[in-house]
This record gives sequence, C-alpha cells and structure tokens, in this order.
Amino acid sequence: MNSRTALLMIVSIFLFNESQTQTFLEQTLSYDGEIREYSIYIPANYDGSSSYPVVFNFHGGGGDISDQIAIADMSDLAEAYGFFVIYPQALPDPNDGGSNNW
Repeated sequence: MNSRTALLMIVSIFLFNESQTQTFLEQTLSYDGEIREYSIYIPANYDGSSSYPVVFNFHGGGGDISDQIAIADMSDLAEAYGFFVIYPQALPDPNDGGSNNW
C-alpha cells in the first residue's frame, strides 16, 4: 500500500456523517483501477467534534479482514484510548496463487 492509498482511506473516514454511532463500517475505494476493501472501527463516543488518531491493522499473508479482526481485535483498546482502527484487505497476488499479500 502506498501513501496515496493510505491517505484516501483516512480521508474517507471523515466523509461520514458526524453523528455516526456505528462501530464497524465496511467500505471500499477505487484506486489505480482496483477496488480496495477495508473495515473501520469507530469508537462509540466519536461525535466528529475532535480529531482521533488512526491505527492500521494489517492481516498476514493469506489472511483477510475478518481473520485479522478475530486474531487482533483492537475494539476494546480503541474504546479505551479513543482511536479509529482500519483493517485493510490486501489484493490477491497473481504470482502467489492468488493469496492475499501485501
């Protein structure tokens, strides 16, 4: 993932309604002809009136978003310390049998 993709993910967070109360949002964005999927965890007390840090939580090779959330769910930490968590999905690597790799 390059810095432009990361920036697009971060910017998309702030395009949501400021009164958003959901916690996990499933999102997509298009970049360089590819559709990228990611899940965002937003703390329940987020109201849009202040800035929150963002933590990216990447799955391992062959994994996916749901695997990573099950293995390294940061929801409790995000609630306790006030940050967003973005779980991006890697694209299948045609040189590795279609495995999801960064």
